[in-house]
Amino acid sequence: MEILDGKTTSGEILDNLKVEISSLLEQGHRIPRLDIIIIGHDYASEKYVSMKEKKGADLGIKIVVHRFEDNIEDGEIKQLIGKLNQDSLVDGIMVQLPLPKTNKTFNTKDILEVIDISKDVDGLTYSSLGSVWIEREGIGPATPTGIIKLLDEYDIDLTGKNAVVVGRSKIVGLPLAGMLSRRDATVTMAHSKSENLQEICKSADILAIGIGKPKYINRDYIKKDAVVIDIGINRDYEGNLVGDVDFDDVKDICAYITPVPGGVGPMTIASLFFNLIRVYKRNVKKY
Repeated sequence: MEILDGKTTSGEILDNLKVEISSLLEQGHRIPRLDIIIIGHDYASEKYVSMKEKKGADLGIKIVVHRFEDNIEDGEIKQLIGKLNQDSLVDGIMVQLPLPKTNKTFNTKDILEVIDISKDVDGLTYSSLGSVWIEREGIGPATPTGIIKLLDEYDIDLTGKNAVVVGRSKIVGLPLAGMLSRRDATVTMAHSKSENLQEICKSADILAIGIGKPKYINRDYIKKDAVVIDIGINRDYEGNLVGDVDFDDVKDICAYITPVPGGVGPMTIASLFFNLIRVYKRNVKKY
């Protein structure tokens, strides 16, 4: 069994980005800028935004955070996004998800659709998500983009392999299935309504799990020598950070596995900034 080390791989990506940004600044280009919208005071969301601020500063990126209380109206958020769309100094716009569940219901889809596709560094507009499934260059969502980069780093060939994605979220599961399909894998999507989930998983050469259930997947779900991608981030009964896969139970069966923490998570942040710099380089040529 070999660990798919997202921490080391993401560090290499970020180091390369730092050198690239430094070179662009030395050429006289402006500082890249990412605007993040966060609503409410969810601990995890605050933590993620703080991590992005810290990492952005280290890379030489300007991070502007727009903070709102959870009673803000959708229209105000859309109005801000509209202004950021028109600002030539803003390269990327992202809304920290999930939006809070309060007495007010936010229409997440409508809010995200206001983001100009050229600034959609999180890859969550319909146009960005659609580009994942067709032969068209676009910005893919950060988590599945990071997963593909990690598989590439370890030279894992996807051609003709049976890939099973458990979980069909628009942020991870659906776009990941599209990316795997474009790499010529044979893709099955499973979810909460799937029958015979254990049997489906056990057929997978590549198994990606994102269901939000701590240590749900054990050795009975794993094919010998499978590649296991654990997308879950959970707390167990003792408060430890764990994935959707019971790592200790499956590690002797699979060929490769991502740890939690240190696997998919760091790759997500690296891919977000990778997406941002792609957009930035287009913008500095435009203006």
